[in-house]
Amino acid sequence: MTLLGLLKHPLLRLGARDNEKAVVALERAILRGPRPRAGTAGLSQALEAFCAQHKKHWSKEGSDLHRSDPRLGLAEGDLTAAADLVRRLAEALAPLESLDTGEHALSDIAARHRDVLAALSRDGQHEQAFAGADGAKLADAFEDLVVSEAAAALRIAPSDYVELFAAVLADRVVRPPPQSGARVRILGLLEARLTASDRIVLGGLVEGAWPPESRTDAWLSRPMRIALGLDLPERRIGLTAHDFAQMFSAPEVFLTRAAKVGGAPTSPSRFLQRLAAVAGERRWQAALERGSIYLAWARTLDRPERVTAEPRPAPKPPRAARPKRLSVTEIEHWLRDPYTIYAKHVLHLAPLDAVDTAPGAADRGTFIHNVLREFSERFAKKLPPDPADVLIEMGRKHFATLEDFPEALAFWWPRFARIAQWLGGWEAGRRTSFDLVAAEIRGEIEIALADGAFKLSGVADRIERDCKGGYVILDYKTGSVRTEKQVRVGLAPQLTLEAAMLRQGGFKSETMSIPAGGSIAALAYVALKGGARAGEFMPIDFKEGSPDAQADRALAKLAALVRRFDDDSEPYRSLVHPMWKARYGDYDHLARVKEWSSTGGPEDDIPGAP
Repeated sequence: MTLLGLLKHPLLRLGARDNEKAVVALERAILRGPRPRAGTAGLSQALEAFCAQHKKHWSKEGSDLHRSDPRLGLAEGDLTAAADLVRRLAEALAPLESLDTGEHALSDIAARHRDVLAALSRDGQHEQAFAGADGAKLADAFEDLVVSEAAAALRIAPSDYVELFAAVLADRVVRPPPQSGARVRILGLLEARLTASDRIVLGGLVEGAWPPESRTDAWLSRPMRIALGLDLPERRIGLTAHDFAQMFSAPEVFLTRAAKVGGAPTSPSRFLQRLAAVAGERRWQAALERGSIYLAWARTLDRPERVTAEPRPAPKPPRAARPKRLSVTEIEHWLRDPYTIYAKHVLHLAPLDAVDTAPGAADRGTFIHNVLREFSERFAKKLPPDPADVLIEMGRKHFATLEDFPEALAFWWPRFARIAQWLGGWEAGRRTSFDLVAAEIRGEIEIALADGAFKLSGVADRIERDCKGGYVILDYKTGSVRTEKQVRVGLAPQLTLEAAMLRQGGFKSETMSIPAGGSIAALAYVALKGGARAGEFMPIDFKEGSPDAQADRALAKLAALVRRFDDDSEPYRSLVHPMWKARYGDYDHLARVKEWSSTGGPEDDIPGAP
């Protein structure tokens, strides 16, 4: 987050006037999601690793990234610009990055800091960090530190420099240049004391702010301060009382205070309290009533004319803009939250990962799926002598990317080892019943429309063919597993739609021939958690009909859904059948779910799942 703040600072130049595209490319490539290693060397290493992974996409071989990953939109030129930005950033930060963790003279660190700021903000012959009144004040602060004999004699660790530098800048004030003809001026107490105005607003009349709190000196007692000729702590209160009395004598005065500061109630300044006591209740109440006019005007500006419930969003894009292709995993979103499909495929909005996040459950699932895909592809016809050892060896390669996150690796690796041991035994027992196994099989079928066709695509985690010619479709789950009822009623249609694709001859595999008209022997989930029960084979035992009948039913429902949305008048509503009440998808904020769901929203007819 700090690095992005630096890269997006308006004064950043690094020798170029426009770095926006390079910063955006660098952010999308490596700064969103898990944090790279420390320093510019870590940035360069992470960017090189991403470019190596992404070269397949440029060469049209197919990237390792998911097709919905927003990083796929990065062109080779974008990443080249990002690499050049990292190089220039490394050159600019070199004076500070080369410091070791030992103690150094304060003046030396300040000189390096000054050189870094100059390099970061250099634009041709100009250094934007030291331009203007505030830049000149900053340059003076650096100069005082660099030439100071006391700063040269004081040796500190680099980690202590930030607080010391902040203390050096704390008493330096940059005053804005005077503007002639200004009708409103915001002044401090000293400036206001030296000027005269027809109308004065005295703000911040809160106890503790005006007058300020008197501070007790921990080193000098009151007699000691008198003996040394120092001011007493209460002298500042007397000066602010003088300021208040002087400005209160203006022809027209507004006295204001904040009712709350930081969410906590405040107490009126003692000056206000004494003024109210001297004025008397009648005159003080009259003053408050005159001020209430202005309060009413301010509150009227913020008060809406009428408060109504926010309607549930229901956009109706034209047919030409509606998606004509979806994957089987997106059909569940279409059924539960059509607005997600609208935002993703009509508006083409892809959610970005948060900045500086640790690897999450999605990353763990990706690693495990990659291991199982490699294992199934290598040993589709015959298992190795010890499947668990082979799985663990493959896992070491895929989990190597977690070396920068030892906490995640320490938590995930033991779980994966237990999953590998369970899978080894499960595979050995299961392969006796099946003659062929294929993994990560891509498939596609078409659904006819009035004009054109809708394409349904998908990737089956695993398809098995038994000795009788029947097919079993498996879905690996590292998270929650869908229930039989959710699958049967059509709210979790991934497996049944994959079965329908198989029956239509939509899957093509080099290791297994899958002709049209195949029969589905079973649909099942393989839950891989790595806990006390490392894994579990969970076949779906349909209460109604056979897997073939459920597959045909799911395809018929999808066809009806596709044709219903192939109409300009059909809206993409938000949260039609959400799985969770509080939150469902990545686009809830865009749909303003909290605004319309807090009051229930207006009653509207929402059709059931087709």
